[in-house]
Amino acid sequence: MVEIRTMRAADAAAAARLCLDLGYEATEADISERFARLTTLPDNQVWVAERDGVVLAWAHCRGVHLLQAPSAIEIVGIVVSPACQGQGLGRRLLSACEAWARQLGYRHIRLRSSVHRVEAHAFYRHLGYRQLKTSHSFARDLSEEAVLP
Repeated sequence: MVEIRTMRAADAAAAARLCLDLGYEATEADISERFARLTTLPDNQVWVAERDGVVLAWAHCRGVHLLQAPSAIEIVGIVVSPACQGQGLGRRLLSACEAWARQLGYRHIRLRSSVHRVEAHAFYRHLGYRQLKTSHSFARDLSEEAVLP
């Protein structure tokens, strides 16, 4: 039987392994440090799906407060082990995020998904999520000492 529960510090190694399935490299130490920081922030929650003591999936959601749009919970990461996809774990994790959002009084929930994750897009649509837009994501490494032109 699969249990959906909040993440614990002891889940860091499993969460790091699952990050690889999302295309992100993270060590157990990386996840431990990040998770410790997240637990101090308001409106942040990480849920895991666990079977027989093994973490098979996780979802991280957080409150987002913008000037241009109503506050919402944003699912900023969700991953299910490829061996466990199609077993309802993603659906149950999203349900946990949605219930938590309602409990906190949020009226909106959203997520972003990379353009190449076509199967995930179909999954989200099937659950009633609608695509709002397509955009580009930009980043800049601030550890570099480059100065803006």
